[in-house]
Amino acid sequence: MMKTIKKRGAQLNIGLIIMIIGYMILVLVPLMWIVTTSLKTNMEFTSSPWGFPAEPQWINYFNAWVDVNFKTYALNSVYITIASVGLIVLIGAPTAYILTRLKIRWRRVLLFLFIAGLYIPIAMVLPTEFLTLKTLNLYNTQIGLILLYVVFSLPYSILVLNGFYKTLPKEIEEAAEIDGCSRNKMFWEIIFPMSRNGIATIMILNLIWIWNDYIFALTFLSDKGKMTLPVGLIGLMQSFKLRADWVTLFAGLCFVMIPSIILFLIFNKNMTRGLTAGALKE
Repeated sequence: MMKTIKKRGAQLNIGLIIMIIGYMILVLVPLMWIVTTSLKTNMEFTSSPWGFPAEPQWINYFNAWVDVNFKTYALNSVYITIASVGLIVLIGAPTAYILTRLKIRWRRVLLFLFIAGLYIPIAMVLPTEFLTLKTLNLYNTQIGLILLYVVFSLPYSILVLNGFYKTLPKEIEEAAEIDGCSRNKMFWEIIFPMSRNGIATIMILNLIWIWNDYIFALTFLSDKGKMTLPVGLIGLMQSFKLRADWVTLFAGLCFVMIPSIILFLIFNKNMTRGLTAGALKE
């Protein structure tokens, strides 16, 4: 009996390893192909699309950054992403703490209303949001786009932090209250620093979404000088249909792709801890 169980366990482990390796191949091969293509010449790309470059063409990145105006798109993306994520943390963290730890009336109802925002299809509310921004004179402004990102990111951010704050021991708050610490001071000086794993989780998840978003930026921005990297990349694809400068296009794609990958690798452990917080809480 034990031998049968061990044998099945070994088979399960082998199958799991094969699945992980297969998934890694599906993810890593396209990434490697994009990077190698961005370092080729156009002639090398057309003659040998799956081969390696004879000599890395770093000039492709310069052309994408300067000649195709990716510098402006990148700066716009950095500003919008950092401002949005900062507001999400500043609003989402105290809101999740209040709805999780403080005994206020209708606390569960308010928490449910926030989380209910996860079930609203974005495509259904785009026309309404468009009219709202036009009425408030926020259409075609980066501030209006930032506010939309914050609104649509809060439900998930509050849900993640809700599970995290449930794991914090109440003794910490009780000791701070005995020492005469106010709720506001307690949160920002004690609870907030202790929430670094949960904060890192919502920061990275929202950063990846906002950095790579195309629909919102395309819908609510019309001025080319305010466009973000994903929208600029699609515009680059359309302009290159006649020129067929594909290697510059792939270099621009790397500008969009690489920053989020690097941040994910750096904060991967914090994300895992933040997402699993509260899983064992009774």
